Amino acid sequence: MDADATGERWSPPFVGSRPGPGATSYRRHRPEETVLYGIVEHHGESFFTGLEEQGRALPRYVRDEFDSYLRCGRLEHGFVRAKCAQCRHEHVVAFSCKRRGWCPSCASRRMAETGAHLVDNVLPRAPYRQWVVTFPWPLRLLFAAQPKWLSRVLGVVTRALSSGILKRAGVRHSDGARTAMMTFIQHFGSKLNLNVHLHILALDGAYTFEHGKARFHRAPAPRPHELDALLSTLITRITRTLVRGGALISDGEQPYLDFDLDSPQEQLASAAIRYVIASGPQAGRATMRLHQPMLASAQGVSVPKPFTLARDGFSLNCAVSCQAHERAKLERICRYMARGPIAQERLSVDGDGLVMLELKRAFTDGTTHVLFEPEDFIARLAALVPRPRAHLLRYHGLFAPNAPKRRLIVKSSLSRTRANAADDDPPPRAPMSWMARLRRVFDIDISRCPVCNGTLRVIAVVTEPVAIGRIIEHLDTRGKDPPRQAAPVVH
Repeated sequence: MDADATGERWSPPFVGSRPGPGATSYRRHRPEETVLYGIVEHHGESFFTGLEEQGRALPRYVRDEFDSYLRCGRLEHGFVRAKCAQCRHEHVVAFSCKRRGWCPSCASRRMAETGAHLVDNVLPRAPYRQWVVTFPWPLRLLFAAQPKWLSRVLGVVTRALSSGILKRAGVRHSDGARTAMMTFIQHFGSKLNLNVHLHILALDGAYTFEHGKARFHRAPAPRPHELDALLSTLITRITRTLVRGGALISDGEQPYLDFDLDSPQEQLASAAIRYVIASGPQAGRATMRLHQPMLASAQGVSVPKPFTLARDGFSLNCAVSCQAHERAKLERICRYMARGPIAQERLSVDGDGLVMLELKRAFTDGTTHVLFEPEDFIARLAALVPRPRAHLLRYHGLFAPNAPKRRLIVKSSLSRTRANAADDDPPPRAPMSWMARLRRVFDIDISRCPVCNGTLRVIAVVTEPVAIGRIIEHLDTRGKDPPRQAAPVVH
């Protein structure tokens, strides 16, 4: 098992610097002391029990997400043990749950590792642009319940984007020009709502190939009329694809979704998409909000955003781009696209027991916070759990694993073998270790001893309950704060 990359922290005085001899700043991050953990621990079981009593049990993978989260980062469920070879100082790093839903710790680990891997091993030195495509809420529900339709729509979107990029770059597909892009499928919005949408990182140009060499052709930024034409094309083609497939029924000017909300999971998803309360006496009512009138935009004034269009529930944005030399910015973009849905520092519980989520930016109507009853908050989390075996990161064009010309632009990709690599190519790099992720993202060198600055080495992976109890007791006797009692495991 792998240790959690974000399960350990240095205390603030030593962030970004290596502690010197005699420093005792190391401390373990305790997920059980966070607001999110307390909500899930105290209200998760009653939420699932209530649904089961109503005959509305959720799929097993949703329940597993909550059970695994309660184990994530807890020493009582296993850890990696490290010790300094010089002063014998030791510490432990708890295992992570490695789930793909909303666990903040695992989302941070995955975000850091994905960004570093893409920049180091996949993305060539070229300019890039981020495209964000969102859909009307009925399609969001369809994509959440039946990911196969999202895959078909994604093909429509990437083909339209590729055609536009080739045209702006002045090259043609028939002459061998190719684009490359990757898609991060996100399931959440800023209000913890279910919002299945696409973040696509695309080359801001195209490659042509001659005599085994790749040549890059830069595409200028899209102009307003080109964006407008592209959005019209996407709306027409997506609607036509879904109508032909039978997911949408064409009825005059407004097609409608041929889809019944039969399962409890789909009913939770529908509530999370429409910003309404999913369960309890307030079910069906709009989610509560806090407003600051001073922050509201002037009535009737809509400030247009650059490189952004919206129509008929669809929206298209391509305002974020980076140049070939801006590798640090490119990694930040990748990490943003791979981020998780919950920022724990913006989560709190008020005096009435309501869960408060502070928005990163106030809405145009002055909304600054969204409020949930605890069990409705659990329902939101349940709706955000992606279905198993549905890929959340897709590669297209030259980035696709089996693309014939991939090796000419992805020089150090892990998919290459040394058999077909040139002699002067750098060797493939292995995935980052959890220590390397901490050092890369948080500037924390956890391989160094905080007491004597010596080297810390992993000496054991502890999973047996008896050994876990003995080691925790041993660490407690040396002056460490004892961990809380393990949370109950829901079966």
